[in-house]
Formats: sequence, C-alpha cells, structure tokens
Amino acid sequence: MGRKLLMVVLGLGAVAGFGAGFARLCHSDWRPGARFGHHAELERRVADACTESALRVYGRQSGAGEKP
Repeated sequence: MGRKLLMVVLGLGAVAGFGAGFARLCHSDWRPGARFGHHAELERRVADACTESALRVYGRQSGAGEKP
C-alpha cells in the first residue's frame, strides 16, 4: 500500500513539475534578448564601475610620472 501511494505521489509531482515548466515556456517572451533584458541594468552598472575604476587608475599613473 505504501509503495503504491509513493509511486502515485511521485508521478503526480513529475506531471505537475513538467506542467509548470511548459506553462512558464508558453507565457514567456520569445523576442531576441527579451529573456535576458532584466540583466541589462546590472551589466550597465558593472560597466560603469569598471570604467570609473580604470579612469581612476590611469589618473594615478599619469599623475605619478609627472614632476611637480
């Protein structure tokens, strides 16, 4: 009895999991780049931070080589 119940519960879980996955696929946006659009803001912030850091380093290096 317990083994049959376990098989039914696991089977229902698998069907529910696949159903949720297919529902998510059906309701998502399939435009190119649309799925990863929410990462664009993070990429911009990281690029800005890297640019500011590089400018700060270049400013220190150019200032160190100059004679007062």
